Amino acid sequence: MTKIALSVQKCSSYSPEEVKNALLKLLAPLGGIEAFIKPGFKVLIKPNMLSCKEPERAATTHPVLIEAVAGLCIQAGAQVFIGDSPPAIFGRAEEFWERTGFATAASNSGASLLNFENEAKTAITFKTNGRDVTTHVVKTLFIVDAVINMPKMKTHNLTRITGAVKNLFGLIPGLAKAQWHKTFPRAIEFANFLTDFAHQLPVTLNIMDGIEGMDTQGPASGRVVKPCVLLASASAVAVDIGYCRVVGLNPNEVPMLRRCQELNWGPKTIEDIEFNGTHLSEAVFSNFIVPRTPPDALIPDLFLKLIRYLIWAGPVLIPDTCIKCGRCQKICPAAAIQIPALNSTVNDAYPASAAWKYARSKPLR
Repeated sequence: MTKIALSVQKCSSYSPEEVKNALLKLLAPLGGIEAFIKPGFKVLIKPNMLSCKEPERAATTHPVLIEAVAGLCIQAGAQVFIGDSPPAIFGRAEEFWERTGFATAASNSGASLLNFENEAKTAITFKTNGRDVTTHVVKTLFIVDAVINMPKMKTHNLTRITGAVKNLFGLIPGLAKAQWHKTFPRAIEFANFLTDFAHQLPVTLNIMDGIEGMDTQGPASGRVVKPCVLLASASAVAVDIGYCRVVGLNPNEVPMLRRCQELNWGPKTIEDIEFNGTHLSEAVFSNFIVPRTPPDALIPDLFLKLIRYLIWAGPVLIPDTCIKCGRCQKICPAAAIQIPALNSTVNDAYPASAAWKYARSKPLR
């Protein structure tokens, strides 16, 4: 088997000049940006815009790196679009763009921002977990000439890591992602779905932002860490295996990467990767804490179904922090939240804040 190239480059900060220089060194062993982007290309950059948080909280791909990648593509003669679909955007794309710094990255580089929720979708059908499924993805993915996947180096409390393979889940519209969590609630099932889905998609280049990352309880509320590294490859699987090597995680202990082996997709082991750039001994980051695989993976299906039937949990509103936006009801894939209308009868009986306390949830069966 021909080895798959993976480039690794140290980068200690998000200083624009340092990031640009590190990016050029990162891409050089792969042939530079010109090996992937040609004049006249339309390019989709797909970063990680998980939540509406500032860049320093390490929940999203850093805007300085996005700007640098977009700038290189534009210099190569391409038209660039930047887009993602967070799980709970609710029509507030502009707020996400501003807070994450994506709006500044687009403005400075000359790229255009895409709100995937408003873009045309196309259906794809594939087999996962023993059955055929159909999901919809943003149609732009199949119209552009090149797709650059830009994940963030983070952990995940269900799939263990959030990397290049999982980052492509953001190509499914926001609220639909919650439905797939419901359809495949077990960690192994969901990991299989993510991998089988990503395997269908045309990705040209993967660049991982590991200058700052997140460990412990990712992907949104973990600890900010500083591996000070960038990884790049034409293979999303190679990037994720490289990520595991940098943080000291066995790729065989990541369900998504085990599924990649079953699919014969990408390198199967680290020996199948040709490393370039910074030597791995200089890139290793110690004390990176990865969540364990959820315990439901060890429970047989029959017993798990019985447990779910006998034990159920429902969401509970916290009146003092609730802002009455109704978003929790909209996003809940199990339709487990019911919020009564604050009509005049209720308002006569209780103050608005008290009436809200009477919202009820139903069992998640």
